Amino acid sequence: MSEEKEKPTIPEVDFKTFLEETPPNHTVKCIDFDIQRPKHTVSSVNENIEPLLYCPHEKCKGNRLFFTRTQYGTHLSDKELNMNFIKYTCRNCGVTEKVFAYLHEFDGGYNSIVAKVGEIPKFGKRVPEKVNKLIKSERDLFFKGMANENQGMGIGAFSYYRRVLDSQKDRIFDKIIQAVEVLPVDKEIIEELKAAKAETQFTKAVDKIKAALPQGLLISGHNPLKLLYSAVSEGLHNHTDEECLQYAQSIRLVLFEFAERLDSVLKANRDLSGAVKMLAGLKPKAKA
Repeated sequence: MSEEKEKPTIPEVDFKTFLEETPPNHTVKCIDFDIQRPKHTVSSVNENIEPLLYCPHEKCKGNRLFFTRTQYGTHLSDKELNMNFIKYTCRNCGVTEKVFAYLHEFDGGYNSIVAKVGEIPKFGKRVPEKVNKLIKSERDLFFKGMANENQGMGIGAFSYYRRVLDSQKDRIFDKIIQAVEVLPVDKEIIEELKAAKAETQFTKAVDKIKAALPQGLLISGHNPLKLLYSAVSEGLHNHTDEECLQYAQSIRLVLFEFAERLDSVLKANRDLSGAVKMLAGLKPKAKA
């Protein structure tokens, strides 16, 4: 007698998390999807939920709360699969809109099974401008990596991110060298970084660095280059798609934070240089 395959476990989340973090083509069990379960046939989506979403409007340009007053297919049958749409509007600017499409059915108890069909604007974390500047010509590859990550395709996301790091190795090292040169450090680390840059692959370049990076560039006390190295040096064939997805997410998060650190150091130096230049240019007033 053959063993029956175990059904995959459906993650359990609240409706706010479903809207904010669940990629399209993924199914979850929502614990607070509807306002009130009636005894017989219909329910309605919980309008009190306000997701925190990115708003590109000039008044916002950041994460803002969104509210809804517009639902299509509000009445949800507990006898069949429901196809519905819900539109949210930015509470801050009142202009930006976000529309979600989803499939819904009751699980026979007090929860709802909800599958996100799609959303407009499309799902995905916003890439900070500092990261765009760092990866430059490989933005398309990075966006493809994020698209794969958003769809839960770990091997694809991992492969794209690793290609970006290899392709933009020189630019990344140039930025690091610029940042290190304005900080009080030993010349040893600068020479090591310049020698590492000459390597053809990102992993080989990082492997050459023995000296520690300045404290201002560390992430939680760790060298971000070493963190990225530990991820991309892993072979794809040694891990499952799910494990590759976790590595890909870690690469993206560390790269985002590292870009912030580099930009912060360089900006602080530019601000200081500007202040020194301005004050140095002042001429003392002649005494009366």
